Amino acid sequence: MELVVLFVLLALLGLLGWGVYRVSKNQPASPGAPAAGRGRPDDSNSSTLDDSTYRVSYAPPEFEWSGTVTGALPVKILTYKQYECLEDARYGFRIVGLPPTERKQPQPYKTRAHGLKTVASLEKHGFLAKDPEGGFVITDLGLNALEVCSVRY
Repeated sequence: MELVVLFVLLALLGLLGWGVYRVSKNQPASPGAPAAGRGRPDDSNSSTLDDSTYRVSYAPPEFEWSGTVTGALPVKILTYKQYECLEDARYGFRIVGLPPTERKQPQPYKTRAHGLKTVASLEKHGFLAKDPEGGFVITDLGLNALEVCSVRY
């Protein structure tokens, strides 16, 4: 009998503790206190900071589509590997087509290695053009493809 009363009392204390936790968790912070994770600890006036302080900025692409390409594209859907290759070229990397054994080797500065078939396909469709150094660079048609083609994952 005493054991049952002890368990009931323990259960009631547990429920009471859980209830206090839930109520305190759902209450908003006091108006004068900065929200958790906002501002720096030494910043006494965090309400003046705007959201742009916390935004992540990404490097803009080196090349943008000119908007002057007309006509239908040779493909409507890019494979994920083609998309990755075009994105690398868009960000200013020189593209080289290499077999799998050489693809994982270190590459020269601002050069990205992709599969032979992927690079050949993109060149055949006119999305990449040969550069004098033996690699490939993106064309305006390739930039257009990045804008309008869907990607098959």
